[in-house]
Amino acid sequence: MTIEEKLGRRALISTGTLATATVIAGRALAQAPTLLGASPAGWSDGLAHPIPYTPSPGLGKERGLVLGGGGAYLVSWMMGYFHALKQNGIDLATADVVVGTSAGSVAGAVLSSGRLWRLTGELDFFRDFPKLFAELVPALQANPSQERARKLAVDAKDASFETIRGIGRAAMAARNPAGTDKYFTTLHRLIGPTTWPSPALHTTANDCYTGERIVVSASAGLHVDVACAASSSLPGSMGPTWLKDRLCMDGGICQTSTHSDVVAGVKRALVISLSDGGPQAVAQGLRTSGMPNTLQQEIRDLEASGTRTMLTVAGLAPGVNHVDSIMDPKWIGPMLTYGHERGLAELPKVKALWT
Repeated sequence: MTIEEKLGRRALISTGTLATATVIAGRALAQAPTLLGASPAGWSDGLAHPIPYTPSPGLGKERGLVLGGGGAYLVSWMMGYFHALKQNGIDLATADVVVGTSAGSVAGAVLSSGRLWRLTGELDFFRDFPKLFAELVPALQANPSQERARKLAVDAKDASFETIRGIGRAAMAARNPAGTDKYFTTLHRLIGPTTWPSPALHTTANDCYTGERIVVSASAGLHVDVACAASSSLPGSMGPTWLKDRLCMDGGICQTSTHSDVVAGVKRALVISLSDGGPQAVAQGLRTSGMPNTLQQEIRDLEASGTRTMLTVAGLAPGVNHVDSIMDPKWIGPMLTYGHERGLAELPKVKALWT
């Protein structure tokens, strides 16, 4: 029995009609290159943006929201956190500029489109039926080609172009069940409508071939499910995903897991990260890349430029010492609950910042 048959009525709602499926297939073809061979590096497609992003989309804006990466673990936490805030009068969708990476791109997409209820409903369902999530996002088991890509990312000690390109090469060579022609359809099921939800939203990725940092916004003319798939294409697990003529991997495969420079210049910013950026994050299972993390320096840079900044670290849930896999659906229920509890606890601080 296929996953669509198991999901029954929910699958029909999530995946839509046969006509919708035909449109999705057409978009998949549209994302792939039309010519054999790769285009030379450095072409002007408007997607590559060095760190720091110049000029920043946040310049002169009021509120910025930065959502880092962290798999099913963090996206579940963020859904609980967002709901706790919204139920108490704080709507983070009022952000003037949002940058989402990996799990944060998915959370940012549903937040910006006013569809928190949709992703939360899907996660509620998968909390009760975790095996179906594992079939939808088959990231727990790994073949040798996948293990090679994952190991390269975890073992990385620097964020040079050479290191990122090496991981990108392994990502392109990994035989992922949710591969280049399939993974973005999973994101479509979770996110829903594919039109870009808001000019405020930006998603990040990394070009597997050139190692360049990619930032996608409404001006790119791409579908949001495709952009989120690229942003969350974890090497050796999912994707990679085509963005125009670039084959791209997870936005966290570089020195930053948050890309806070995209909101530089805003008056106030809320930054949500899975870890505090310290070297213990990989050992705790809170980071899938061993590259030095610039999170704390990013916070200092925002504050030095005059941005009132609040950093919220999801971290380990109470009583948990290690996360074996941020993609394991067993974390969905506990993190929905923990995120909601943290949202209630931090309500006064967020209100003071945001309103």
